[in-house]
Amino acid sequence: MKNKYISSLLSTILVSMPLLTACDVGRELARSAMDVVRNPQTDAGKQVLGSSSYKHSKLKNLEFTCVKEQFPSLPQEADQLYRYALYHDFKNRWLPKPGVLDRYLPYYRIAAANGHWQANLTLQEILLKSKDINIETRERRGEGIYWNEKLMKILPASAHYWWSLYIDVGYGPKHDPDDAIIYLRKAADLGNAKAQYEVGELLMKIQDDSSHSVRLKVTDKMRACATNQMYPDADAALMASVTESSEQNYKQALIYTHQGVKAGNDTSAHIAGKVFYSKNPDSRHKKWGIPEDKERSRRYEIISDYLTRRAHLKPELNVHDLDEIVPLPPAKLPSWDGKIAIQRFEEGPAPAKPSDELVRRLAQQAGL
Repeated sequence: MKNKYISSLLSTILVSMPLLTACDVGRELARSAMDVVRNPQTDAGKQVLGSSSYKHSKLKNLEFTCVKEQFPSLPQEADQLYRYALYHDFKNRWLPKPGVLDRYLPYYRIAAANGHWQANLTLQEILLKSKDINIETRERRGEGIYWNEKLMKILPASAHYWWSLYIDVGYGPKHDPDDAIIYLRKAADLGNAKAQYEVGELLMKIQDDSSHSVRLKVTDKMRACATNQMYPDADAALMASVTESSEQNYKQALIYTHQGVKAGNDTSAHIAGKVFYSKNPDSRHKKWGIPEDKERSRRYEIISDYLTRRAHLKPELNVHDLDEIVPLPPAKLPSWDGKIAIQRFEEGPAPAKPSDELVRRLAQQAGL
């Protein structure tokens, strides 16, 4: 994150639940915290902290209890609008044509206004990141914040995560420098998988050998929690798998790898394929000791190939139906047509266009 939002990274993370009510304490600690040193080898937003005065005692308030985010069922009528918009959105992502995405934003908006949290999240992604819509930055800011306030009533953990993003890029009213981290940690405590992973990674950026084991323990807990969510975080699952395999906990590493595939990670799918079968007798995955299963390997590799070719469908790209395709042993493999659910949706016929009557009724129902 930008330096102006990171000056209190350490202490803001260390002040645990409830962070928002304890933010004054966090800021007081922050003003005596370590210098922030930018690491030029990492992406924008990755920071490294360093200090010779860092004390083990500052970790005494670093606690984390795994909470899993609860996702309510999606309203069926609003889902018709969402799926219609998403299908055409997908078709336009590889080589976007001017004005195409703008035509489908009203469907996302009406679905989101009717409590469809997936539409809300997709809409916020578009407003914050897409270059393919004809909306000025100032209008994007206001609308993004509007939808996040709606999301707060449905998915507070995800909404707190989005607040951390908005504060970091300067959206909304003026905030103190450490507010982005406060919201990020609060999102992690409330159960947001991505926030859990990111807070853990920030902890491991701290340069202090004496606290390494304590921070690593907390980070491992956060990665495991983010991996075992209903909707796992792909990066957390991959890192958790790497950690377990390095400690020779291969069965657990396979479970985490499998979760990474669910989250849409093509690398995890490729690893899983190699774990079950590799032509290379010297493959490092042989030592995992997993019984050879060529069919399981084949299915993971097919999935990996699709995820690689369709990376432009992120963040919606997923394999939530993985257990119906290639469940972990000892479960038997079911029959499979070679496609995952999102692939059938993306490659299949377009959903029927919602009727004007339905669109008007849902818009009026939401007060639009």
